[in-house]
Amino acid sequence: SGSASATGERGSASATGCSSVACVTGLNGRAKAGPFSVIALDWWNAKKQRNEMHAALVGPGHLKPDTWYRLDGRGKFVEDK
Repeated sequence: SGSASATGERGSASATGCSSVACVTGLNGRAKAGPFSVIALDWWNAKKQRNEMHAALVGPGHLKPDTWYRLDGRGKFVEDK
């Protein structure tokens, strides 16, 4: 049940274990977390001309646990290899 956060552009946050949170508040960040956790990332919404945060669940039926993710140009979570 840990948490990890990062600020600034291109930051990374990794939280291990179940029920954790990994959050990056700077643009172009990446994050990963264990099962039954949440990942939150910041992205630039060019259409609305503003930063936005998007969060997603990690676990069955959602994002893969212990896998790095980033947001694409549309604010969708994609694996970051």
